[in-house]
Amino acid sequence: MKEEKEYYLLGEQGFWNKFFSKLLFTLISVKVWGLIAATAVSTWLLIIHNTSNPYEVGGEVFERGINGAQWVTFNTTIWALIFGMKEIFRISEKRDRTEKETLAQQAESKKILASIASDKVKSTKYTSDGKEIVGDEPDGVV
Repeated sequence: MKEEKEYYLLGEQGFWNKFFSKLLFTLISVKVWGLIAATAVSTWLLIIHNTSNPYEVGGEVFERGINGAQWVTFNTTIWALIFGMKEIFRISEKRDRTEKETLAQQAESKKILASIASDKVKSTKYTSDGKEIVGDEPDGVV
């Protein structure tokens, strides 16, 4: 199975395919549409505020829409939350990948150690009472 590269340079074969697929998946992403909708609605409310006069009900004055400061606060908060979460997920994914590689290396080390231990056990001799015979003893020696 061919492993796909994580990045391509501008002139490399496969760059534009990767670029357009990334663009397409970004456009169908929920977060993109959420950002577009939130920005559009808040902009519409800002336009209403700037083009309409406040109305009075029971002696109290009510503004229509949102003012510029509210628009900036709302949009920067929403954009910061979405892109902040994106970065948190990216960092988490990298940490998970690193952890997976570390576990694979540890498993490989354990296999090597088990193989070495297995070879050592096969080459040693034990007596019936569990003692290891290091070398052959000459006959008649106690």
